[in-house]
Amino acid sequence: MFTDESPTKPSLQHTVSRAQPVIDSLSLILGPIANSNEHSDNPAMSLLHNQTISQDIMCRLRLATSGSGTDDLCRWLYDTFQSNIADLQLVVISYIPTLARVYLSRCISSKETLAGFEAVFLTLYSHETVIRGAEPCIIRIPNNIHIPSAVESGKANGKGKATATEPDSIEAMISPALEPCNTVRATKRGLIVSVALDLYYNNISLMPICSKIEFCECCIIWAGQDEFAGVEQLDEEEDNAKEEEEENAQEKEEEVEKKKEHKQKHEKCNRVPLPWELFQSVLRILGHCLLGPMNSKELKEKAFKAAKCLHARAVRDFDSKAMLASRSLVRLGDMVEEPVPELQPSVITGDLSELEALRASIFSR
Repeated sequence: MFTDESPTKPSLQHTVSRAQPVIDSLSLILGPIANSNEHSDNPAMSLLHNQTISQDIMCRLRLATSGSGTDDLCRWLYDTFQSNIADLQLVVISYIPTLARVYLSRCISSKETLAGFEAVFLTLYSHETVIRGAEPCIIRIPNNIHIPSAVESGKANGKGKATATEPDSIEAMISPALEPCNTVRATKRGLIVSVALDLYYNNISLMPICSKIEFCECCIIWAGQDEFAGVEQLDEEEDNAKEEEEENAQEKEEEVEKKKEHKQKHEKCNRVPLPWELFQSVLRILGHCLLGPMNSKELKEKAFKAAKCLHARAVRDFDSKAMLASRSLVRLGDMVEEPVPELQPSVITGDLSELEALRASIFSR
């Protein structure tokens, strides 16, 4: 006998009943603004995509007094992720870019304790450690470097000596096996933050656009002011060349954008150390923002600028791995920006006529 109630409805109601008290506790920190989701069918997902609340939380995380052991917002992020409610965990994951942005910058600029930030990163690290099960992250890359020729294939099939065959794929380790960690040491800081960024990347398709834009801005700041200024100078030269061909209305819009970029250029920031394990996690996220299926023009522009800034940083640091990886991402971004040329009908007709003439000459013999 069929009933009107869906079998998934009780589980959804149970999840909502568990998530609602956690969301209500956020109202004690943010005020009545957090109560705007109380009438939603899924308050946790509404909280994830609420831009007003997201901007408020990001601003609070950037305050000079944030990140301490008594920070109520960090405590809420920690307790919310520990609740094991999947939708609420996504809310916490969406703020990883802001947490990493503030935490890494303050670690090198001040000696104050950031126990609140570190507690959140440690719970994210522990969560990922359990998921990986003490196993390294390994990918298989197709081995297309050596392709045997027809002569080599014939020799291999003949009576000659047996030759060692090349493997079909090459294993590459992205991340080593994770060990339990209860404190954040300076030598493990890059690894712990990179694991949190890997968790962000694994859920990036569910992240709101504002969170991804925040991450791209973090990368621009992490690259350092010198690299950012160099890229901005190149961008301004390109914009000046385009402005000569555009209308007055478009020029006004570009002037407004330049003012915003000028303010961001003079933002005080610190040059954050970017070890390879952290750098590759950053590039994976930028690759999704730049080449992913999103239709946000602002996101793609921010991601492309961030990739160029990180490449300039890698060149200055003489980091060969980072230079190769970031340059590849920049070239892919250039390919996305370039329009695909259309094949002219005259070219197709000319090629077909030559083929028909060649075919006629062959059959006439």
